[in-house]
This record gives sequence, structure tokens and C-alpha cells, in this order.
Amino acid sequence: MTKIYRDYDAAALERQYLPAYWPGVDVPDTIDRWIIKSDAFHRRIDVVADVAYGDSDRQKIDLLRPTRTANSPVVAFIHGGYWRSTRLTKKSYSFCVEPIVSAGALVAMVEYDLCPTVTMDTLVGQVRKACAWIWRHVGDYGGDPARLHVAGHSAGGHLAAMMAATEWPALQAGLPGDLVKSIVPISGLFQLEPLRLVSLNSDLRLDAEMAQRNSPLFTTPSARMPVSVVVGGAESDEFRRQSRAFADGWKTAATSYLETAGHNHFTVIEAMTEAENPLTATILRHLQP
Repeated sequence: MTKIYRDYDAAALERQYLPAYWPGVDVPDTIDRWIIKSDAFHRRIDVVADVAYGDSDRQKIDLLRPTRTANSPVVAFIHGGYWRSTRLTKKSYSFCVEPIVSAGALVAMVEYDLCPTVTMDTLVGQVRKACAWIWRHVGDYGGDPARLHVAGHSAGGHLAAMMAATEWPALQAGLPGDLVKSIVPISGLFQLEPLRLVSLNSDLRLDAEMAQRNSPLFTTPSARMPVSVVVGGAESDEFRRQSRAFADGWKTAATSYLETAGHNHFTVIEAMTEAENPLTATILRHLQP
């Protein structure tokens, strides 16, 4: 056995990072179920769909509005899909934030271009642009830009962490340094180097330098904020290790780590609609003034 990363050979590393190898996970069936749930949720609420924040077809946001929209707290939610899935979208993920909207928050579901059409650098830049757009314009839809929080799952968990590490005034003139008030990265990846060593990189096209600069583990938060790192207790060893390492690396009095018992990479999100779900409770706690 030739080790290529930590104690893993090539086949073992592939099993750690690729959902097709994970027990109890049927990805196509899961996505089908999420699409049905999200379609039903969209029919029940006030949605301002496909608001453009950039020039490409995918640089759009869905604004999911609560019943009362007057200075509502705002959650920018970034979907997953390993930065490349065309089926996991801002809409297919929206079912999971129903309790957040019901609690009175305006949720901005963020879409972005995908690898290999764009690089990771471009993709991260697009989501930063989306968050800046939300801060500048969400007041027009009933949200309070001074209460902007970010959450995301899987690839979206990585992107949420990158938003917390962004120097906003350097990105665009007039943006506040504390534009993001908290983050909840869910089942994210925070050190991208191992992804260069698995088949996924045929789409991501990461080299060592790009992996390094887009790894949240090697950054620092741009402002003091609550950081709640969440991962399913039944996820792969590497996904749980990365979440623990990130929480430890960003350790402040405001950083917490949560493993939701028994949940895999997908059920951790599906469970968000259950009463008293700890992940949902964590996001709602961040929204309190």
C-alpha cells in the first residue's frame, strides 16, 4: 500500500471523499426527494426568484421571505454539490431552510457557476460578490443588512467559511469589515489539498497554490463573529477530521463544534426540518440580536 495522504492510499482516500462510496447514501434518490420538497415549499411562501447579482446565468439569488418582512435577519445560504453538480442548486436545497424562514428570517439562496467551467478562485469570488450584493440590496426586500449571517452545506460549507475570511472593504469600496455577522459551515471541507489527489480534481483542476489559498483552515476570520462548525456524526472520518481541525484552527470564545449523532452527509441537512433539530437551533441562535 502506497500512502498518498496521511494514512490513506489512493483507493482509501477516494472512499473518504466521494459520496458514491458512502454506505446508506443514494445520491440520485436523495436529490429527487429534495427537489420535490423544495418545489412544495416554494409554493407555500413568498419567493423573489432568480435575482441577478452577476452577469452569468447562474449568478442569481432566490430571496425566501418570511410573513413579516421589516428589518428581518438575513441568512445567505450556500448550497453544496462539490462545486460541480448541476442538480444540487439553490432551489433544490431550499426545503431545509423552512424553519429559518418560519422563524422570521429572510433567506437568500445563492447560486454560482460550477467547475470545470470556472476555477475555484472564480467561484469563491462570485459568492463574495453575491454576499456584497445581498448587503447592498436586501433592505429593498425587507431584510436588515446589518444582520447578515452565512450558512452552507458541503461545498457551501467551504464557501461560507471563505466568506468569513474575506476582507470586505478591500473587495469593494464601502463594504463594512464586519459584513458577515456569523457563519455555520455544515459538512464542509476546509483543507483542499486532499482533493487534488482524488478523481474529483478532473473537474476542480486545483493546483497546490489554488488549493492553499482557497483552504479556510489556512485563513483567519476577518472580524470577530460566532462560528459554529457542524458535521454529521456518521460522515466519513476525513469529513469529521476536517471539521474538527477547522474548529480548532479558528478557536475563539465564539467558536463551537457540533456532531449531529447518526447523521450522514445528506441526512444532516434533511433533519433540519425536524422539531428541535440542533443544527437548526444553532442557526436560529446566531440570529438573535
